[in-house]
Amino acid sequence: MKKLIAFSLALMLLVALPVSLRAQQKTDDRLQQQIFGKTQEKINQARAAQGDVLSPDVFARAIKRYGEAQQDFKRGRGLGEIDRKLREVDADMDQVVQTAKVAKAAFTQLIQSRDQSLKANAPQYAADLYGPGDLAFKDTMRKLETGDMNGAKKRAEEAERYLRDAELQAIKVSVIGSVRGLITKAQEVKVDKYAPLTFTRGQALLAEAENILNTNRYAADTAREKAEAAEYEIRHATYLAEQIQRLKADERGWEKALLANELLVTKVSQAFNFQPQFDAGIAKPLDDIRNAIQTLREEERRLIGEVAKRDKNIDELNKALEQKDKEIGAMQETKTGLESELAKKQQILLEKQRQEEKMRGVETMFPPFEAKVIREGDSLRIRLVGLKFPSGKSTIQPEYFSLLTKLQRAIREFPNAAIVIEGHSDNVGNDAYNLNLSTDRARAVQQYLIANMGLPEERVLAVGYGMEKPVANNNTEDGRSQNRRIDVVIPMRQQ
Repeated sequence: MKKLIAFSLALMLLVALPVSLRAQQKTDDRLQQQIFGKTQEKINQARAAQGDVLSPDVFARAIKRYGEAQQDFKRGRGLGEIDRKLREVDADMDQVVQTAKVAKAAFTQLIQSRDQSLKANAPQYAADLYGPGDLAFKDTMRKLETGDMNGAKKRAEEAERYLRDAELQAIKVSVIGSVRGLITKAQEVKVDKYAPLTFTRGQALLAEAENILNTNRYAADTAREKAEAAEYEIRHATYLAEQIQRLKADERGWEKALLANELLVTKVSQAFNFQPQFDAGIAKPLDDIRNAIQTLREEERRLIGEVAKRDKNIDELNKALEQKDKEIGAMQETKTGLESELAKKQQILLEKQRQEEKMRGVETMFPPFEAKVIREGDSLRIRLVGLKFPSGKSTIQPEYFSLLTKLQRAIREFPNAAIVIEGHSDNVGNDAYNLNLSTDRARAVQQYLIANMGLPEERVLAVGYGMEKPVANNNTEDGRSQNRRIDVVIPMRQQ
C-alpha cells in the first residue's frame, strides 16, 4: 500500500512539473518585459531617428551595455546592477537621438548625398569614390559626437564631395557604361573607318546622354533613352562595317548584296501574295508592301469593330436572357422554394463551367517554355517565363512579340477584367534599384498591351515588386532567372 501511495505521488509530481515550469517561464518573461521594455522603446526610437548612422559610437556602446544587462538577467544577477546598466543605456540613447537631430540640422545636404549615393547603388558601381566618402561620413559623425563641430564640418565637405561624385559615377555606369565598352570594341575592329556616319551618330547620342546626366543627374530615364539609341547605332555601324569589308574583299559582292536585299523584299512580298519586280529599283516593291500593310491594318480595325459589335450583341442577349429568366421566375412563383434554389444552383454551375472552359482554353495557348498558367482562387496568373529583358533594361525585344500576341488572345477571353501586370526581380543590387527596374518592365508590357489591343489605360495596371516576392532560391543562377519575371493577373470574378 505504501508503495502504491509513493508511486501516485511521484506521478502527480511528474504531471505538475511541466505546468510549473511553463508558469515560471511566463513569470520570467513578464518580469523581463517590465525591466527592459522602456529601454527597448528608447533603442527603437534611436534607430528610427537614424541614430545608429548619425551617432555610431555612442549607439554601439549603448547596445553593448544593453546586451550585458540581458546576460546579467539570464544569469540571475542582482537587479540593482541591471538597473544601473539600463539607466546608462537610456542616457546614451537620449544622447544619440539629440545628436541625430543636430546632425540632420547641420548636415542635411551630406545625409541626402549619402542616401542618394546608396539609391544609385554607388557601393557597387563607384566603390572607389563611395569607400572614401563613407569613411569621411562616419568620421564626420564621430567628431560630431565628441562635440568637435569645426572638425566635423571639414570632414563633411570632403565626404559630401566624394559621395556626390560617387552617385554621379554610379548613375553614369548604370545608364551608359555598357555603351562605352561597345564603342571601344567597335573601334578595335575599325568600325569608325568603314561606317563613320553611323558610328559618329552613335557617339553623338552617347555624348548627349552623358551631357543630360552632367546637367541633371536625376534625368536618368531621358539619358537612358539616348544611351539605348546610341547602343543601337553602334551595333548598326558594326554590322555595316562587317558588310562593307566583305564587299571590298569581293568585286562581285555588290551585286550579291543587292540581290540578297531583293530576295528579302521578295519573301516579304510573297507573304502578301504578290511577286515584286526590280527592273525599276526597289522603291516600287517597298511601296506595294506598305500598301499591303495599310490594308491589313484597316482590316484589323474592321475586325475589332465587328468583335466589339458582337460583344455588344452578346451583352444585349445576356440582358434579354436575364429578363426572360425574371419573367419565368415570376410565372413560377407558385413553385416550391426548392425548385427556385435548384435553378439558382444550375445558373451558378453554368457560369462556373463557362469560366472553366475559358481557363482550359488559356492553359492550352502557351507551351511550358513560354508561360505557366496558374489558378489562384478567382484569379488566373499567367507567368511569362519565356519573356526576357536585357540586363538592367525594360525594352521588349521583337523576338517576344509572338508570345505577347498569345497573351492578347488570353486577355480577350476575359473582356471585362481589369488586368494587373506584375514586375519582379532577383536580389542582385539594392532594393530601390530592383523596385524601379521591375516597375519599368511591368510598364513596358502594360504600354505594349494598351498600344496593340486598344485597351483603356485604366483597365491595365502595372506594379513593380522588386525582389519582394521570389518564387525560387536567389542563391542560384537558375533561381534568380526564375525570379526575374513578369506575371499577368486576370481576376475572373469580374466577368
